[in-house]
Amino acid sequence: MQKKNKTGFIVLLIICGIIIGVIATIMVMKLMNKDISSKTPETRQETTTEAVKESGESFDDSTPNDPVPTDETNIAVIKVGDQSVAMQEVNVYLYQLRDFYTAQYGESPWNTEMEDGTKLHEYAKNELYNGLVRTEILISKAGEYGVSLTDEEKQQCADEAKAYMEEIGPAIAKDFALNEDGVRIMKEKQALSTKVYNAALEKIAETAEDTSDEGLAKAFEAAYETWKSEATVTKDPIWDNIMIGSVG
Repeated sequence: MQKKNKTGFIVLLIICGIIIGVIATIMVMKLMNKDISSKTPETRQETTTEAVKESGESFDDSTPNDPVPTDETNIAVIKVGDQSVAMQEVNVYLYQLRDFYTAQYGESPWNTEMEDGTKLHEYAKNELYNGLVRTEILISKAGEYGVSLTDEEKQQCADEAKAYMEEIGPAIAKDFALNEDGVRIMKEKQALSTKVYNAALEKIAETAEDTSDEGLAKAFEAAYETWKSEATVTKDPIWDNIMIGSVG
């Protein structure tokens, strides 16, 4: 099967877009001197109902208007310190990943071989994991940088989540175990992590010798690596059973 040399760049753009927004994406692109297209869909990532059922795990079969079961979609799949990423959040990311890749490469791109020999589904899942951890680490620094979401920002996230669920419809929501709470929480975390990132850049710029976009981005990445080394990250076994992509 033909290798997709640019797939890694697309995934990196998606994850950066989710976590630190357009500003972060631009800076990282400059830092890496990579020609990555700025034309990307809304951040896309996700898990299929069929994939997890195949692994033996259960999925929420509720419609967007049903109560969210606490024993399934609220399972903490990844924990970063005292913070956690619930299954309902992961489901949204996994759905968007599947949507993105199938739109780009057809219904079955998952065994496409990467340059390092790994398959696309393995690479995408690893990038998703790194992105989820990065988001949690960033928002864990919100208090340190004195940032939070305003009531207006939270309401905007809620409105966007509602509109998103209405757009995809109840059939897709049921098939992929998506619910409005998961979308809302995901959007809130995206928004807050972006605010932390911007606040961190402003703080770094106060004492940095190199205040260019590239210099600030490099300084931020150095700070992030320190935060990451200090963080305690754990995964529930359910994460290992998640498969990215369509089945059948």
